[in-house]
Amino acid sequence: MTETTPRRLRLWVALLCAVAGGLLLDAASPSLGWWWAAFPGTAAIIAAVWQQRIGMGALIGAVAGASFWMPHISWLTLYLGPVPWLGLCFVMTVWFVVFGMLAALGSRGLALVGWAKDRPVLRVMAQALTVAGLWVLREQVQGAWPYGGFAWGRLAHTQADGPLLQSVSWLGFAGLSGVIAFVCALLVAVSFGPRLSTRALLPVTGSAVVLLLVLTLLPAAPLASHGTLRVAGIQGNSKSGIFDDRESGAVLQDHLDATAALLDELERTDEHVDVIVWPENSAEFDFPSNSFGKYQLRQLAERADAPIVIGSVLANDDGTYTNSSLVWGPDGRQDVQYDKVFPVPFAEYMPNRDFFHALAPDLVDLVQLEYTAGTRAPVVPVEVGTGTVTAGLAICFDIIFDRQAVEMVNGGAEVIFAQTNNADFGRTDESAQQLAIARLRAVETGRTLVNISTVGTSAVVAPDGRDLDRLVPFTADALVAEVPLITGQTPALRFGAIIATLWCLLGAAGTAVGAAAMLRRPRARRASETD
Repeated sequence: MTETTPRRLRLWVALLCAVAGGLLLDAASPSLGWWWAAFPGTAAIIAAVWQQRIGMGALIGAVAGASFWMPHISWLTLYLGPVPWLGLCFVMTVWFVVFGMLAALGSRGLALVGWAKDRPVLRVMAQALTVAGLWVLREQVQGAWPYGGFAWGRLAHTQADGPLLQSVSWLGFAGLSGVIAFVCALLVAVSFGPRLSTRALLPVTGSAVVLLLVLTLLPAAPLASHGTLRVAGIQGNSKSGIFDDRESGAVLQDHLDATAALLDELERTDEHVDVIVWPENSAEFDFPSNSFGKYQLRQLAERADAPIVIGSVLANDDGTYTNSSLVWGPDGRQDVQYDKVFPVPFAEYMPNRDFFHALAPDLVDLVQLEYTAGTRAPVVPVEVGTGTVTAGLAICFDIIFDRQAVEMVNGGAEVIFAQTNNADFGRTDESAQQLAIARLRAVETGRTLVNISTVGTSAVVAPDGRDLDRLVPFTADALVAEVPLITGQTPALRFGAIIATLWCLLGAAGTAVGAAAMLRRPRARRASETD
């Protein structure tokens, strides 16, 4: 191998690896949930772009991105058809294109740096850290822009049912993604780099094995517990999708009926719960104006002697709406409210409506309500029989954003209620993928998380990731669990932003050094020819 012929895959092999890598990453996520597939999938994508020309890196990144995103979010086509799916896949694939270009540039350029050429171990470490940092940078950017981003499909999400699950309480989502990408990139760097002596090869590859082994054996970060809460969640199995044929009040009635059935069972067994949680949209539109609905709900709260956390769409004075959570107790409405912070673009509101209406008027017209982002803190005090419990609230896709987790814990949340409505996605993988993210979030925050959906998948997840109770999707039922009340911050919450920033800086710095080396190479070659 010479300086001008870096070791890399032939284009047709690289494209096959990109396709295989994208499909393996999807297989690592629910519903298959083959967590181990994340490692060969990531390695295949990194190997495909390794030391390629920038243009080839862009092409390979596009193929890898499309191979992952198109099957991964195919649930978007169930009711809305292919146009929104293709649009979101395109945006997410663009970030893979950028990753492919920068990873190709960084891995190739770092091989030309003088100190790296003379120190092969340092070279492979620098290349691996750079590419892993770029992977994290791609995930961070896609989760923030455009229109607030889409923090779905992250590498850490594949480990919800894997042995690395509990390490997320120490590393955070970005940190776990970075470690997986680094291990895979390091193996690729060794395979495509200069021949290493056995004395050098064993520490390099051994460090990757030891790192994974330590993270596998590491328990979740311990936090202080100060009592328990007996919580119930109601899955009404209601027709609550956008296009479901239902009468007004039917979704509310389904959850009233399921709650009454739960109370029948509790009374029969002489048991009690401290709080009952309903899903997103369970009380339909403008519940505070529904006199009869409020009467029925209060009757159930009195019967249970426990507050009920509900979801309702509320109208604002300016004609916009909020997707909100309210609390009803035996004495009526408690003076707390949370409004969804991350409304979904093109579903709960239409950005740049005039522009997109010109492109797809029929689809744009389906989005009739304009939801605004909530400004209230995602924590509420809930008055229960034994005192006040501080609950962190996340409505639907709120749970996928790191900022929401930080604000819930910083606000003093002792338990997390994640209310959602997955009815629009039917029996696709969407609800299972969302529960996987919620499971990781429970471990990351060190809080019990009640993930309750109108139709499922619903579960109570302990701070160590175990299911304390779980419901069969598309059944009207209730889950009940005794959960610990937790205080304090995990290392992931305390240092997660710093870890994410460091990974991003490593990616950017390594790419900059590699780009500078690539720019110096032609000048050095011309100078030698002149001499």
